[in-house]
Amino acid sequence: MHSLHIIDVPLYIVVIIVLFKIDSSVFQTYKFYLIWHTVINVITEFHNCFLMLPVVHLPYPLLRATGYLADWGFSGLFQFYFLSALIIQTGCSVMEMFYFRYQASVFDYKEKSFTKFVKSFTLAFRFLTILFPTITFGTFFYSIKLQEEYKKELAMKDPSIPEITCYSSVLAAPFSDSVMISTMVTWLGCIVCTFSVIPSTTIYLNSHLRNTKNMSPGVVRMQKMLLSSLIVQTFVHGIMLGIPNIMFVYTIYFGSDLEVAAYVAFICLTFHGFLSTIAMIIFTKPIQIGILEMFRYSAEKFSSFYE
Repeated sequence: MHSLHIIDVPLYIVVIIVLFKIDSSVFQTYKFYLIWHTVINVITEFHNCFLMLPVVHLPYPLLRATGYLADWGFSGLFQFYFLSALIIQTGCSVMEMFYFRYQASVFDYKEKSFTKFVKSFTLAFRFLTILFPTITFGTFFYSIKLQEEYKKELAMKDPSIPEITCYSSVLAAPFSDSVMISTMVTWLGCIVCTFSVIPSTTIYLNSHLRNTKNMSPGVVRMQKMLLSSLIVQTFVHGIMLGIPNIMFVYTIYFGSDLEVAAYVAFICLTFHGFLSTIAMIIFTKPIQIGILEMFRYSAEKFSSFYE
């Protein structure tokens, strides 16, 4: 799996450089949202593959970190919280991009009643993005004590997994205490915001761009292209983050012995950013042009060096 980094790390670097170099007026602000989104993807992938590197212990919702952070003495709970915060950051960046695309596409958006709907859910997601780490890391030492109790109970119930009591392991126990209830409610709030804004904004913008008279045909084509690119990226995230979340929730409540499926879910979670970046390149023409120009410039420099 690490061999994939030979491809995706250079791709991330090239895309970020190209985004910084794009000077199109239509793309000038939006590119920083794409950079933010891409950087979060890179950090998530690096965290999963090197820092956390989780191992599953089925049929229980038990993860054990085996990466560098575990070697350095970080608890499994801390690493799990950090991963969860990164996933919420991914969702926040997508929400912000949809809100920005709405503002950029609707000339008189301040006068539209739909703006209040989109803005309220976007602000709610921002609040939840801050609330989640505030709750989890603010109650961290209390949660560590609870984790030890939960893991000891499971170890007494099933002593066949000695890794249960490891400091680097984390046992999911939703709705078992006030902290877990708060984090689950925060997580569900993020899902509600996402499913409220993204489909409705997509439908609204598609209808608006078909009928608008306030933009030239070229600008309309650009806005449609950027919206289509964002929709495809969101679809990739929805599938590749949705599968791990569904499997994780299923394992919590029903248990699971499907170890292969668990690792497939982990791969989806880890490399969702890579596929999203590929989709962004395929469906975003300014990025395509920027990449081609970068390679053309590099080829010219290389050829001139040997002349």
